[in-house]
Amino acid sequence: MKRVLLSALIIFCALSGVVCQRRAALGAPARRPTGEQREFASFVDGFIAGAQRERAIPGMVFAAVQNGEILYLKGYGVSDTASNNPVDAEKTLFRAGAVTQPITAAAIMQLAERSRVGLDEDVSLLLRGWRLSNRFDKPVTLRHLMMHTSGLDYMKLETAAATSADERAYASRLSKTMPSVVSEPGSFYRTSGMGYALLGSIIERYSRMNFDASIKRYIFGPLGMDKSVFYLTPDDAANLAAGYDSRGARVPYEYRLDPPAVGMCTTGRDMARFMIAQLSGGAIGRNRILGALHSGSMMNRHFSPHRMIDGTGLGYLEHRTAGRRTLQKHGNMPGFSSFMMLVPDENFGIFFAANESGIDFGGKLGASLVERFFPASADQNAPRPERQGVFSQDVLGYYRTNNISHSTAEKITAFNADQIKISVDDGYLVSDHTGFNSPSVRWLPVKGENDVFRKIGESGAFEDEHILFQRDSRGHVAALVMGSVGNTYDKLAFYEGYYAKWSAAAIFILTSLLSFTGLYVGSSVNRGRFPWEKGLSSDTELWGISSVFCAVNIFFAVGLAVATIILGHEFHIFVPYQVKILFVAPLAGGLILAWLWFRIAAKILNPDYHWLEKTVIIITAIIETGYMFFLANWRLLGFMF
Repeated sequence: MKRVLLSALIIFCALSGVVCQRRAALGAPARRPTGEQREFASFVDGFIAGAQRERAIPGMVFAAVQNGEILYLKGYGVSDTASNNPVDAEKTLFRAGAVTQPITAAAIMQLAERSRVGLDEDVSLLLRGWRLSNRFDKPVTLRHLMMHTSGLDYMKLETAAATSADERAYASRLSKTMPSVVSEPGSFYRTSGMGYALLGSIIERYSRMNFDASIKRYIFGPLGMDKSVFYLTPDDAANLAAGYDSRGARVPYEYRLDPPAVGMCTTGRDMARFMIAQLSGGAIGRNRILGALHSGSMMNRHFSPHRMIDGTGLGYLEHRTAGRRTLQKHGNMPGFSSFMMLVPDENFGIFFAANESGIDFGGKLGASLVERFFPASADQNAPRPERQGVFSQDVLGYYRTNNISHSTAEKITAFNADQIKISVDDGYLVSDHTGFNSPSVRWLPVKGENDVFRKIGESGAFEDEHILFQRDSRGHVAALVMGSVGNTYDKLAFYEGYYAKWSAAAIFILTSLLSFTGLYVGSSVNRGRFPWEKGLSSDTELWGISSVFCAVNIFFAVGLAVATIILGHEFHIFVPYQVKILFVAPLAGGLILAWLWFRIAAKILNPDYHWLEKTVIIITAIIETGYMFFLANWRLLGFMF
């Protein structure tokens, strides 16, 4: 009898274990101490309620996982303000934006695990019939693309698709839409959605099915992510939350030419299951998408210019949060915002999404959760700040985010972008943001580390934040990395600095006024309208040519500004022909300027005109020539699209 009871007990325990394993595999909420679970739920609900009071966000979803189980899953608000349908954390779809990228990276790791591709293989060898435009000796690899260190130029315009059919056929257009490599691969971090589009095309080629079908079969299916999709069917569209801008206006759905980078639509439950698999060695229950080695590799650091700077994994960015190493991804799409954070050491992760653009709330919530529930021990051995150490003067100057186009006319969109000014004050290195009102930050060199500085807080003590001045192969300062490679800023030439660029624009405007005034005054003098200047003559031809040059370029600048306001929404799909026609104006201006110099050379020795007038005209022509270099620097001289 005892043996029977003992056998029954063993069988019961085994079955209980299977049930618990199955419960975890299905992503059921974790069994945790009631007090701790209530405290976590209360903290999250309170934080989100506070955000709702500050900003009326229509709908949100939140998911948290730990130790292979769903810790908390909840929807907030409505998916559509017209119907007032509540957000369902298991069914309501949100656009994930760049949170898509770990999914694509996992699919590439599957190919690498099966030895179909090599992570350090030249990408151009994996393409059909075309190669990347790369002037550097170092090839672009799959690892570079996943880390955003490929050197591909940043591209924002013309990344949207006109129709769903165009979105599905994105891979066939990559040979025409892919930007060129503008920095040495593996050297600098620069966001590239088109790089992930290239990864998607490689997934299509080696899986022999379209991207959406491949991800469903090899990622979504095994993980039970039943609702997640890349290309919406009518049934999927019915579950998609409506997107809104910051003013509460509904935003139309935007098709993309880089869906492997930003195109996923997902639910809170589905992302919880992906996070569980990522944190559990590539498996959820008995279903596995990756081996532990390759899954763990995605969360390892693969690139950082310095050990004190947060780097990048494969599909993730490192970020030190409340003293903890976390892996994060922010997403922002028209009408949607998203955020995912993993804390590998605690086997913990969160996903947040909202159906409103420009919400940075997810990162704040993640930082608060880590600080509240997983605080790291304070650094008791932090050195005392001392104004000592020598740093190179070539770090001084202006820096601008490197997430701008460097080779196309899209660069002009960064004309008014925020810049960081690095200067010296009383032995401290000082950083100031020029684009908005923020306090100056002081930094001191880190002993024994070249070009690395540590932040001095308001209390005068060191804080756990560093900046690095990254140098190129010639030893010149090329970039400023502030805390994380995700905050990389290009070192600017003096003529692109904040005050220099605005001074150049102001000088051209004043020169235009001078040319128009010179033409008017000269015509009046030649017609004898000023009796006290009888006998004088003015070279109205030169003033006229100069005025035409200025008028043409003013027309171009105004036309470009008006076109941006009226047709700006179309730029994400294509550059309208009306705008392309405008770029004839700077080329015409160049021909007019060449004629002006020819006529100046022909008349320089003519005694009929006063030497002072000729001097002013020559100075005007020099400034106008400088303006042509200004246009060339901003990629506006020619059809650079």
